[in-house]
Amino acid sequence: MSYALLRQGDHLPSVGVLQKLLNRTGATLIADGAFGNNTRGAVTTFQRDRHMGADGVVGQQTWPRVVASEPLPIVDCVDVFDPSLYQLEVQDIQNAGGHPIIIGGMSNGVEQLVSEIVGRARNVFMLRFHGHGASGVAGMSMGQMGSGLRHRAGIGPQNLEIMLPILRRLRPIFGAYGCVQFMHCSTGKGPQGRQVLQQIANHLGVPVSAGTIDQLGGGLNTFRFEGPTFTAVPGGASLAGWCGALPDFVGMSVP
Repeated sequence: MSYALLRQGDHLPSVGVLQKLLNRTGATLIADGAFGNNTRGAVTTFQRDRHMGADGVVGQQTWPRVVASEPLPIVDCVDVFDPSLYQLEVQDIQNAGGHPIIIGGMSNGVEQLVSEIVGRARNVFMLRFHGHGASGVAGMSMGQMGSGLRHRAGIGPQNLEIMLPILRRLRPIFGAYGCVQFMHCSTGKGPQGRQVLQQIANHLGVPVSAGTIDQLGGGLNTFRFEGPTFTAVPGGASLAGWCGALPDFVGMSVP
């Protein structure tokens, strides 16, 4: 499973889910989406109690132990019209045990990708898109920045009115802990990025996150944001409020 890599300093919906998971094993965290000292301490305790490397980082070794029997599917979608994204992100995801949806250059690529996701995804915890981007822009089947928005191969301010009804078809795939991540360069940057993400979050009914600076991708960077992020929560609510309202997991002792 291509789990996200989380560590101290992250502010993301997935951190709130992690906090809820840790609480079922004895931690007493406030689920607010902020990976601070208390969350790091709870992760370290969890790792130490299970004779793991206690580094306070939640990655490919720790996530499966924290999740245990909970169904929290992750769906990765990669724009391989740029071959480097196939060589980096697709290979990394496959090596981690994931099965990404790949899509090459095509007109109406967003609609095609949405159809593929709807056809195979249920109860999704994290829907993650990989491609090239800019402020408020996320490429889906367009490779490098170019005329992709005109050909509906990406999402951006120029075509958002057309794209939102298409994206809304994704709404039923999400489970109670669902969220979206755009792993593109600078998609969440500035007022334009925030406005686009907010409208997408409102239509999907789940939080939507993106980086505010360039994302290099490849290796561990395939599974985490590089630098600061922005998260839009449906209705303009706060990340802490969304995380606090998440349902608790059934308490259990995770081996």
